[in-house]
Amino acid sequence: MTPSHRAGRTLLLASLLVGALGATSCAASGAPAPASSPSLPPNDGVDGGGAAEVASPALALVVAGENGELTLLDLETEERSPLTDAEAGVDAEGAAVTGGGRFLHVTRETVDGTSVDVIDSGRWTVPHGDHSHSFVGDVGMVGSVEGQGVADIRIGDSATAIRFGADVTLIDHERLAEIEDAPRITLADTPSGPVLPFSGHLLAATGDAVEILDSDGTATGITAPCADATDADITRVGAVIACADGAVLVTREIGGALAAEVIPYPAGSAPASDLAGRADRPDLAGVAGDQGALLLDSRAREWMLLATDTSLVRAAAIGDDDSRTVVIASDGTVRVLAADGSELARTEPLLAASVADPALRDRVQLLVDAQHAYVSDPATGAVHEIDHRDGSVTRTFDDLDSRYVQLVG
Repeated sequence: MTPSHRAGRTLLLASLLVGALGATSCAASGAPAPASSPSLPPNDGVDGGGAAEVASPALALVVAGENGELTLLDLETEERSPLTDAEAGVDAEGAAVTGGGRFLHVTRETVDGTSVDVIDSGRWTVPHGDHSHSFVGDVGMVGSVEGQGVADIRIGDSATAIRFGADVTLIDHERLAEIEDAPRITLADTPSGPVLPFSGHLLAATGDAVEILDSDGTATGITAPCADATDADITRVGAVIACADGAVLVTREIGGALAAEVIPYPAGSAPASDLAGRADRPDLAGVAGDQGALLLDSRAREWMLLATDTSLVRAAAIGDDDSRTVVIASDGTVRVLAADGSELARTEPLLAASVADPALRDRVQLLVDAQHAYVSDPATGAVHEIDHRDGSVTRTFDDLDSRYVQLVG
């Protein structure tokens, strides 16, 4: 994700949650769990913290409109739960929200600086070896982090880093009630790129390297070359930081020590931007300039350039056995690409109007789960659900004013 986080985890109009978070919490707490996902007793030592365990991921879209309304759309029941009402006079330009499958982080400017509100969507899935556990709980505001200037927010494996310059606040995903007392660290130098929590450490991108720091910001002495880092994400294998000439992969070795290695891009490839993929999968994909998409297999330690006949707007890795990638092309079509770059499926130009308009293009979102891709069409206010096995449009959700879309569950 870029520092503005417009991709899968990304740009949002932000004031929509501001001033209405109390109403959000009350409205969302009453949202029903999916009908076919009965509650199950917790097992295998995975604790949902009082939330109900359900049989399968309780997937939902959080959709934000231009005037401040926020809607939770349950993807099983198709029920829409208004979380906030439209707020007259809201000007959301320049504001942002990040999301990571469960949490939303709403960034807004105040008279005293910048505030980041942390919101729990109440729907999440915990990987657990060869299976996973899914939970449904209450939605509500967890707390706020204040700072000065631009907030850079990175969601790690077990914590989120909210950074203002050299000052980093670490929010432990298992200790949300203590957010007001979350550790606040001042790094020795201001990073030029992402700071990503991983395996009890911080991965900090400087101008020419990725440094592995202890959780208190102390240098460990482990570094890897990385010029002009632009993005960072987590895969099942480890943490990935995208750089100008490749990626740094940081993994945890037996015994807990961390190791870093560089995975160079294919010769002649443009750098990858806006990395995206499914949670707990080994693959990530990003747009490679006007050449197509870049697909990273973090298990094989290999990038693959998926050349396309037109430039791309978005790319996201499905991370399945066939290593497929979903992309949005500049002609408005949604395509599914094989690992060798061949095209497996293509829709009609669903998003032609949105991608042709510079004011709308950055608002187009692409989200993927195991069966579907979800693409937002801000020109029409719709979100399309696409079966990425054959490229068919299975559902279209209209009248959403879809300036921002996030997949939770």
